[in-house]
Amino acid sequence: MSEEYDLLIKNGSIVDGTGAPHYEGDLAVKGERVAAISKEERLKGDFAQVIDAKGLVVSPGFIDVHNHVDLSILYYPKADSFVRQGITSFVGGHCGDSAGPYNEYIGEPWFYVDIYQDVRPTMGRGEWLIPKDDFNVVHKELYGWEVDWDTIGGYFKKVEETGLAPNMVPLVGHGDIRSYVMGNDSKRYAKKREITEMRRLVEQAMEDGCRGLSVGRTYEPGRWASFEEILACAKVAARYGGIYNSHCLRSEPRGDKKPEEANVNPVYGVLEAIDVGRKAKMSVQISHLGNQFVVTPPENKIMTEAAVKATLQVIDEANEEGLDVNFDVIPHHNTGGIFTSPHFVGLFRKWLKIAGSPEQLAKALEMHDLRDEIKEQINTGKVMMINPKLTPDWAEKRFIKVHKDERFVDKTVAEIAKMLEMEPVDALFEILKADPWAMSYNIRNKTDWIKLEYYKHPKMMVGCDTFAVDEKAKGRHPTWMLPNQNAFGGFPGYLRRTVRETGMLTLEEAVRKVTSSSARKFKMTDRGVLREGAYADIVVWNPETITDKGDAIEPRKYPEGIEYVIINGSMVVEKSKHHDALPGKVLYRE
Repeated sequence: MSEEYDLLIKNGSIVDGTGAPHYEGDLAVKGERVAAISKEERLKGDFAQVIDAKGLVVSPGFIDVHNHVDLSILYYPKADSFVRQGITSFVGGHCGDSAGPYNEYIGEPWFYVDIYQDVRPTMGRGEWLIPKDDFNVVHKELYGWEVDWDTIGGYFKKVEETGLAPNMVPLVGHGDIRSYVMGNDSKRYAKKREITEMRRLVEQAMEDGCRGLSVGRTYEPGRWASFEEILACAKVAARYGGIYNSHCLRSEPRGDKKPEEANVNPVYGVLEAIDVGRKAKMSVQISHLGNQFVVTPPENKIMTEAAVKATLQVIDEANEEGLDVNFDVIPHHNTGGIFTSPHFVGLFRKWLKIAGSPEQLAKALEMHDLRDEIKEQINTGKVMMINPKLTPDWAEKRFIKVHKDERFVDKTVAEIAKMLEMEPVDALFEILKADPWAMSYNIRNKTDWIKLEYYKHPKMMVGCDTFAVDEKAKGRHPTWMLPNQNAFGGFPGYLRRTVRETGMLTLEEAVRKVTSSSARKFKMTDRGVLREGAYADIVVWNPETITDKGDAIEPRKYPEGIEYVIINGSMVVEKSKHHDALPGKVLYRE
């Protein structure tokens, strides 16, 4: 009697996720699991569906270890932009920001930025917390339901009721726990009784199924916490085998700092995260690792190479000590972050909100005292993306892509300033006045060799640092933010660059870094590998065509080369089209 299977993938080049050499073979799926794999002979049996994968790679589904999909999944349960790039599981709840626990306040998860502007309009970034009741008035008008859970366990139930396409691996955010306990009085060190309450909330979150604790040392309210507070919370998570995940770049200019942090070297944030792992005896994941030593001027390659080596040495020394320290990298070398705004006027968001429209702001720039005010804010480092204190070469990194004046197109602000014989800050005004709807983008690194150096490290993983959305996603308020291009093509871009274009990683190693390595780190049993009995999270993709398609001006483009995506044995993407299936699970702490 022949065996009955749900799916046969035949003639594929099987890359099993362990780093072992690929081989030609067949793979059968039954229910949620891989039922059989054959290297030599063809699998025989009755199959409900057959995929001929000749010329294609069959690999475990990709695991995104750093993103904020947990905040968008209730609104985009199909997670189109993620599953269509081959992501079958994501780790959410990062940067100290999870979907709870909540009491009478909600901390601003970035996905809710438009609602925050509806409830409490501000020129720039407002307070981190707003009353949940005020939030829910607008939220119910938009979506027909309220954020009514208090514990993160209540949020998990809501997700399961709604359904989701990919699997979710949850962390609990220290920021939400701190906000729960301290409310709006969080710009100070916590008291002993407050830390005791935070520890209780961490324990409840771990009991509810979280796999670790995340902190945002750059963000509200986590940047105000003492080391003792962070360590106390981490030790609770460690008792449950939890992971400590830190966005630890404490030198980033994200608002007021405690006096002792005015000039913190970036590496101290990494060292703090490692020390938490050491003292709490727990595994550590460092978010968005990049050069932790300041190089001036930033384009000096010899000094930059030294900074790369020095940064990775910190990771190596921690692991040589016996600690378990990994890091993740945002894939696209030119961009990072959750959102992007192609509108040049977005650089002046604060004043745009007052003016009311790009045209009105362009007209208002005729006023010399307004220009003086903006210049003073820029020169003192108070304007994101135009910060001479943090990035003195900002004018060389800002490109104009679309403009009415053809002289400005495909030139940097620095080049335009030179052409107009004026300072770069003054050139900003002239660019906007000549075309209020100009489009531009920022390049963080002119080449990607730095990113490639981090990719090669054995402790590297990939995290897109974005939401899962669809091709219609767009902000409602100025500056009409769009998802970052990594939301649609981060993993295809990583594979294109590391394997096909540079050959710096073997196919097997590139896959291992985003499958079994990630599954091991986050303790995802029977995932991240292709073997009999493992969960059938599978991607079938073309190594010759896989690529991202979006760019900074229009990031909402699905990638090429991802042919099939199977999650928990169910077909979610077939011939690059979403099936509207929702087979994903909340992968609770095991």
